[in-house]
Amino acid sequence: MKKISMFFLLILLYTTVRAQQQKPEPTSFSLKEAIDYGMVENFNVKTANLQNELTDAQKGEVRAALLPQVTAQADLIHSFHVQKNITENGAGLKYDPTVPIGTPTAFQLGLKNTFTPNITGSQVLFDQSYFSAQGAATANQEISEKNIIKNKIDVSVNITKAYYSVLVNEKQLQAVESNLASLDSMYQETVARYESGLARNLDVSRTLVSLNNVREQQQEIIRTVALSRSVLRYQLNLAESNPLILTDSLYPGMLSDIQQILNQPDRKINYSDRIEYSIIESQQKYNAYALKNAKAGHYPRLLAIGSFGYNPGATNFTDLTQSSRWYDYSTVGLRLQVPVFSGFAVNYRVQQKQIQQRITENNMNALKQEINLEVDRAVINLYNSVQSFNIQKENLELAQQNLNVLRAEYEAGIALNVEVTTAEADLIEAQTNYYRAIYVALVSRADYEKAIGAIIK
Repeated sequence: MKKISMFFLLILLYTTVRAQQQKPEPTSFSLKEAIDYGMVENFNVKTANLQNELTDAQKGEVRAALLPQVTAQADLIHSFHVQKNITENGAGLKYDPTVPIGTPTAFQLGLKNTFTPNITGSQVLFDQSYFSAQGAATANQEISEKNIIKNKIDVSVNITKAYYSVLVNEKQLQAVESNLASLDSMYQETVARYESGLARNLDVSRTLVSLNNVREQQQEIIRTVALSRSVLRYQLNLAESNPLILTDSLYPGMLSDIQQILNQPDRKINYSDRIEYSIIESQQKYNAYALKNAKAGHYPRLLAIGSFGYNPGATNFTDLTQSSRWYDYSTVGLRLQVPVFSGFAVNYRVQQKQIQQRITENNMNALKQEINLEVDRAVINLYNSVQSFNIQKENLELAQQNLNVLRAEYEAGIALNVEVTTAEADLIEAQTNYYRAIYVALVSRADYEKAIGAIIK
């Protein structure tokens, strides 16, 4: 019994420790909190951070080439038949008067068992390619760090759009549910009038058709709200079980903020504010180092080299351990490598890097034009969205007034049932257009801020 109690106690302790280690996901978010959370947890941001770590490791690999390179190795070789050198009688010091001149003879220089442990090392003294490669690695890391910023900007915009999408869809759902309650009340009233002989069956049918249409629209919006919440959870990398409570709400001043943007004087575009342009500037820097690296193939290389080792040998394997057979050797020197002819490979590498430079320059010019176009499009979309919002706001007010008048006239017996149901449908359409205009305006503002490079990095 004590063993079982101890077992469950250990499980409880383990579960408690794991629960403390796993930080629970937050459930309430303002827009700023959602953006801050996404800057850390979004999949694309995480991948960009890992890519930056990879680039940093690659930079370290390039830097390591400038440090001393030391290698230790040992060869243990047993020869079944020791290689012999061939000479002729009378050649050199080999002469046997009993053998005709020119007779081939063989003699053995080595032993059956050899053991050659040694340590070799080298140090680059001058190699133009290593130094330019180091600069290229630094520029590449700079590009990687800017890609992190780019991903964070994209995440910020995507979270902003998804957040507003949830708010707008939920507002629209509230409006439809309010209309549904009003229309259901009208339907019940129409049925009661029909039963008392004050309304026609046609009026009941028309009201029921309108009621069913609004019910269908309600279900569509409910699914849209669920989808928009799923999109926001995906951008934040939250579990589907997370309730995702949004603490911000739509406020009347949102559109006036946009109007203030439009009232500002034309601002000059600063291309460097756009992270994409800054990345291309870093790419130009990388291309310059890559070109130097390619040209370094024409330069000589100078290295300091050295080695130290032993070369014992024996006919019997066990004799290799005799200290009298171990004689060390050591060498130091310089190695100069001068490229003479590489089949024009270096020239072609240089040509490739020069072409890459021109491609990057062309991409930079194209990006300038693209940024100009994006800013122009964003400004036009802002104007259009504000104009659409003002029109839809007025339409919504008129539709609400018309419905109020027709309801009062219907209750007084002046207006027809079909006029009221038509006014209800007009109000629902006006509400849909109104909330769509709000969302388009908010999205247009986010796109404008991204186009001019004003998104907080």
